[in-house]
Amino acid sequence: MKWKKYYSLILMALIFLSIGNAGFSQGDIQAVKSERPTVGLVLSGGGAKGFAYIGLLKVIQEAGLRIDYIGGSSIGSIVGGLYALGYHPDSIAKIIRAQNWDKLLTDKIDRKYIAYEEKEFGEKKIITLPIKKKKVGIAASLYQGQQINLMLNRYFSPAYDSYDFKDLQTPFLCIGTDLLTGEQVVLDKGYLPMAIRASMSIPGYFSPTDYMKYYLVDGGIVNNYPVKEVKEMGARIIVGGDVQSGLKKSREELNSLTSIIDQITSFHRVKANIIGYELTDLYVPIKMSFGMMDFEDYDSIIAIGERVSKVHFDAIKALTDSLNAIEYKPVKAYDAVPLDTVFIDEVIYRGYDKMPLKYFEGVFDDMKNSYVSLDEIEKTITLLYGSRFFEHIFYELKKTGGKTSLIIDIKEGGSGYLSAGVHYDNNYRGSLLVSGSFRNVLGKRTKLFADLVLGVNPRLRALYIVDNGSRPGFGAALDIYTFDFDDYDKDVKINDIEFTNYKASVFVNLNMKNLYSFRAGFDYEYFRFKQKIEVDTILNEFKEFSSYGTLFATFNADTRDHQYFPTRGSRTELRFEYVMPLSKNWSDQLFTNSFVVYLKYDQSFKLSKRFVLRPGVVAGGTLRQKEFAPLQHAFAAGGLNPDNYVNTYVDFTGVQFIQSFGYHMAVIRMKLQYNFMKKMYLTLRADAGANEIEAEDVFKPENFMFGYGLTYSYDSFIGPVELTVMGSNLNPKPMLFLNIGFWF
Repeated sequence: MKWKKYYSLILMALIFLSIGNAGFSQGDIQAVKSERPTVGLVLSGGGAKGFAYIGLLKVIQEAGLRIDYIGGSSIGSIVGGLYALGYHPDSIAKIIRAQNWDKLLTDKIDRKYIAYEEKEFGEKKIITLPIKKKKVGIAASLYQGQQINLMLNRYFSPAYDSYDFKDLQTPFLCIGTDLLTGEQVVLDKGYLPMAIRASMSIPGYFSPTDYMKYYLVDGGIVNNYPVKEVKEMGARIIVGGDVQSGLKKSREELNSLTSIIDQITSFHRVKANIIGYELTDLYVPIKMSFGMMDFEDYDSIIAIGERVSKVHFDAIKALTDSLNAIEYKPVKAYDAVPLDTVFIDEVIYRGYDKMPLKYFEGVFDDMKNSYVSLDEIEKTITLLYGSRFFEHIFYELKKTGGKTSLIIDIKEGGSGYLSAGVHYDNNYRGSLLVSGSFRNVLGKRTKLFADLVLGVNPRLRALYIVDNGSRPGFGAALDIYTFDFDDYDKDVKINDIEFTNYKASVFVNLNMKNLYSFRAGFDYEYFRFKQKIEVDTILNEFKEFSSYGTLFATFNADTRDHQYFPTRGSRTELRFEYVMPLSKNWSDQLFTNSFVVYLKYDQSFKLSKRFVLRPGVVAGGTLRQKEFAPLQHAFAAGGLNPDNYVNTYVDFTGVQFIQSFGYHMAVIRMKLQYNFMKKMYLTLRADAGANEIEAEDVFKPENFMFGYGLTYSYDSFIGPVELTVMGSNLNPKPMLFLNIGFWF
C-alpha cells in the first residue's frame, strides 16, 4: 500500500539522518550506512495509566521491533524495567493482574500476619497521629512502600546479581529526583528493585528512598520522559510511549490529593518533556479518562494501550522493516520468570537500634548457608512487620565474590501514636475513644497500649507486653469499667443494674507467628454491682466493693481476613479460670470459689464471590460450691455487641442486652453474609441455645432460646454502620438495633 511505503521512506530518512547527525564525516556515513541503528524505548510516568504500556509492548512484539535500550520514570520504570529484564508483555500483564493494588499501595498486609495484641487494640481508630520528640506530629508520607518493596524484589529477582543495568537483557535506566538538591539522578547501577522503588516514590504518598548515597523521590518530578538520557546510552532512534495528561486546567480537576500532587510536580517536568518530544522519532501518546490512581482498572487500561498502539502499528512495522533491511535482528527472547529460591550465605542487618540484634537473629539466622525461597523471605518479613515495631522492613539480595548476602534493612517505628474513634450502639450508647500506643518506650521489645472510653459507660484499658519473639515474654494489664444494664424477668424489665470493676493482671505471654496467643497469669479484681432502683433489698448487701483473685490460662487466635466482614479465617477464645473471693465484707458469703471454662469460636467460609457462611459456637460452664459464682464471671446473652466489657457476655440475636443470665451456656449461631455492593452487606442471622443457672437446665426444651434477624451494614471509614431488624421467642415483637462505628 502507498501509505506503508510513505512510512518506510520517512523512517529510512530518519535512520540515515540519525547516523549523519552523530558526528560522522560524509565519508564515514557511507562506510556505516550498512550498520543497523539502535532503538531506544522511553516510557513516561503516569501512575496506573502506565499499564497501557503493556498494550504498546504487545504491538512492538507483534511488529517484530527489536529494542536495544530502555528508559523510564515512575510507572514507566516498572514496566520498562520488567521488559528490559526479559519479561514477556503477557507475563507483565499477569503480574499486574495478580496484585491486590489496594493493599500494595497502602502497606496493608493480610490480617492474619498482624500480632494478636495489635488486632486487640489497633483496629478501632478513625485518625492516628505519630508522636515525634514528645510532640504529636504528622507523618512525612502516607506510606512507606513496605509491600511495594516485596513485590519489586520478587519480580526483579532475576537481576539480583547484576550491579550494572547495562548488563540486563536490554540495557536500562530510570530517573530519580534528589530531594535535597531538586536535581535529577540517572539510576543505571546498583540494586535494581530499589532503583525502581526510588523512581516511583511519589512525594508525600511514599517515603523517600535512600539509594546510592542519594535521598530520592519520584523521577517524574524533574524528568518524566527521559529521552535525552536514553540517547546518551547509545540509542539512535527513539520510540516513546507517553501517558502524561499534562497540567490540569480547572479547579474541578484538582479534586484529590494525588491530582494536586501530580499538578505540583508537573510544573517542574515541562522543560524535560519539551526536550524529550523534540528527540522522539516515533511518538505514541496514549490518552484516556482513567486517573493515575485507578490501579484496579488494569484490564481496561491495558486494552486502551493496545488499541491506541495498534493505530501506530504500521509506523512501528515500517521502522522494523527499514532496520531489518539494513541488518536483520530478531526480537529477543522474553521468557524471564521470578526466582523460586536463592542460596543465602549470610544475613546482614542494618538500621536497628531499639530492638536488640538477637531479636532479628532468632528470626533470620536459620536462613544462613541454605537455599531459601522468596516465599519464605516474604512471609518472615511480613510476620516481623506485623509486630508493628517497624515502619518498614525492606530486604536486598547482594552477590559479592560468589557469595549472596540477604540484607535486612530496618526502619524502627517512632515512639508512639495517638488515635481517636467514635461509637454508638443501643446498649453502651455514645462514646469517644482516645487511644495511645507506644513501642520501645518502657524498655526494648516493649509495647504499651491504652484505651480511654469517654461516655455514659466509661472504660480505661491498658496492656503492657515484653515481646520476646518466639520465646515467652511477660505482660501486665489494667481494665477499669462501669456500665449499666436492665434486669429482666423473661421479657419484663424489673430493675436497672450497674456493674463497676477494677481489674489488674500479670501474666506470661507467648505469641506464635502472630496468629496464636497463649497467656497464663493472675487477675486481681475490685468489683461491685448495685441496683439503681431498690427493688430487692437482698441486693443491697452487694453494693459495696469486694475483692477477687483469679488464676487463668487463655488461648486466643484470630485468622480472619477482616474484623467485621470476614470472608475466610476463624476467631477462637478459650479460657480456663479459677476465681476466688478474697474480701469478707459480705455477711452471708453467697459467692464462692469457682472454676469457669468457656469457648467462643467463629468460622467463615466463602461460598462465592459475594456470599460468606459464618457459623459459630459459644459454650461454657461453672463449677461452684455455693449458690452463686462471682457475677462478673457468669454468662450473659443479649444485644448485638460482638465485643463486650465482660468477655463472658455474648451477643444473641433478638434478645435484649444481658436479658439472659446464668452459669452454663450452650449457643450455636449462623450468619449468611451477602456483599451486594462495594462495602455494603446484608446478613441473615440466627442464634439458638440456652443460658441457665444449673447445667441440667440448659437442655430442657422450655429454656431454649431462638433469635433471628437481618442486618444491613456499611463498612465506612469510621467503622461499620449497621441497622438490624430482629426478634426471638423471648421477644416476639420486632426489635431494632443500631450500631455506628468501630466497637470498643
